[in-house]
Amino acid sequence: MGKSLREKIKELPIERQNKIEKRAQELIALELTRQKLRLEKLKLRKVRIINQKKVIILRKVNDNVLF
Repeated sequence: MGKSLREKIKELPIERQNKIEKRAQELIALELTRQKLRLEKLKLRKVRIINQKKVIILRKVNDNVLF
């Protein structure tokens, strides 16, 4: 069986290993930020839908009061 990625990285010079680790941490941080933004976007979308439903209800009530 072939070597794992971790094993291959351990064979590299320490400077290269450090560079790879630093980049991996940057990518992880970016992905976490992306996930947080996606969740926030979903929350905002839900709030907007709820607000739109409230406006529709208020318009119906208002229409009924006027007529």
